Amino acid sequence: MTNDIKIGILIPKSQQYPTLDKEFMKGLKLNNLDVKIFVESIGIGADEKMIIEKIQKLNFQEDVSIIIGLFGHNNMKHVYEYASKNDILLIASDLGATMPYGALTYKGVYINSLALTESCYHLGNYLTSKNYQKIASSTSYYDSGYGLLSAIEHSFKENINFSGHYITPFMPREDEAIHMDQSITAQEPDAVFAFYSGLYAEENADFINQNKITQKYPFYVTPFFINEKILEQYKNAPHELYVVGSWIQNNSENPDFDNEYQKAYSESPSAFSILGYENGLILKNILLNTKNETQINALINEINELNISGPRGKIQFDKDTNRTIFDHYIYKLNLDSSSNISFSKIETLANDGHFIKAITSYNETVRLGGWQNAYLCH
Repeated sequence: MTNDIKIGILIPKSQQYPTLDKEFMKGLKLNNLDVKIFVESIGIGADEKMIIEKIQKLNFQEDVSIIIGLFGHNNMKHVYEYASKNDILLIASDLGATMPYGALTYKGVYINSLALTESCYHLGNYLTSKNYQKIASSTSYYDSGYGLLSAIEHSFKENINFSGHYITPFMPREDEAIHMDQSITAQEPDAVFAFYSGLYAEENADFINQNKITQKYPFYVTPFFINEKILEQYKNAPHELYVVGSWIQNNSENPDFDNEYQKAYSESPSAFSILGYENGLILKNILLNTKNETQINALINEINELNISGPRGKIQFDKDTNRTIFDHYIYKLNLDSSSNISFSKIETLANDGHFIKAITSYNETVRLGGWQNAYLCH
């Protein structure tokens, strides 16, 4: 590689996670790429016209034909189609909070996702295998606008279903903690599937600190549910908390990454750091193994054969969907005698990619509601 190679970075902003962009870039730069980097902001990741304009700017003004991006889901097919038709190699990431029904595969466009909906689908299979019959859901008005509930519901068989849904109103009531307790307790569920993020996870932590609902039932949650307030609450009494995901903090499949990141930045990597690092690692490897780095077809051939190790395990792109496929895991919260909290992996949810392949090959019109902005960006 030479530093004559130019790459563009398209990255959103977030009020909910204001360091999202910085963490993504820290992860990417940990690869020590010998390239020239050009960064453009794409707002909250919801405007496909803005994203295409930023791609045009990088391509025409800076002669950039390799782009790494952290995107949302709204009309991304237009972005992918533009990149593909204009011979731009696009390595895209998202959090996977919606299901990409009927998403096409475009030459030169590769998606590396945190795959939250895929995690939820596999969690549903796991809960079914435990012979649970009634699952309550608990979430915020904001988080409910994405596809996590739909994903887990895809996996439910006839002998398991939702016993009910509790959704915190956008403007919570003064006695919201009581409403939450009454709603979930009335359902008498076998377990609770809960997903909150950012400010709403903080808000939820206050509610469960008041009503102690998590002491009554096992809670299965997504990684963004976890925050310091929640962990303090779980120190107060023994109860069950399980996190499902392809990665959670301080539990990389490659511990060397955690150590390297901690050494470089004196902090633990986040989910955004992981995506930035993986995308940079992908680019680093295909550049190392390509004699003519300016030939997009040569880079595409190399990325199609990619098979490397990363923080979430083996990184390679499925040839049918151009998407990464990772196993998912269930982590259990542990509390030692000194009230120190840790998470241990208790289950591996093997993933052959059939769920995401079924969703992307879906050929019927799906009327999707919910929010248009990228998950966690508002």
